Amino acid sequence: MSQPVDPFLNRSAISSRKGALGRVFGVVRETWALRDDPAATPPRTTVLVSRRTAAEAADMARDAAAAFRRHGFHKPSGAWWGADDALIHRFVIHARRHRGPLVLLAAAGLAGLVAAGLARRRTA
Repeated sequence: MSQPVDPFLNRSAISSRKGALGRVFGVVRETWALRDDPAATPPRTTVLVSRRTAAEAADMARDAAAAFRRHGFHKPSGAWWGADDALIHRFVIHARRHRGPLVLLAAAGLAGLVAAGLARRRTA
């Protein structure tokens, strides 16, 4: 008899409900042994792809799950899954937030403070 997969899938995979556009999506594979307790054992994670559109990431997750004999889509968590006799894999689509402008602004501000400190030190 096959073991139930629901305990592994009940965690929400959707990190944000806000819409994201562009190549900001990636697919992460979370793997557990079927004998593990998912509440107590963290999954082994592997990044499969990144910098994809939403459609490309969804296709990748679906195709990766379909490679297993038992597979499907868990609607409440928004994740594809695949299982064999010993392992269960959950394929989660994540949106990566662009923080480039914020990081650049912070770095420029820090560089300005350092330059002002050095200028003040030289004049003193």
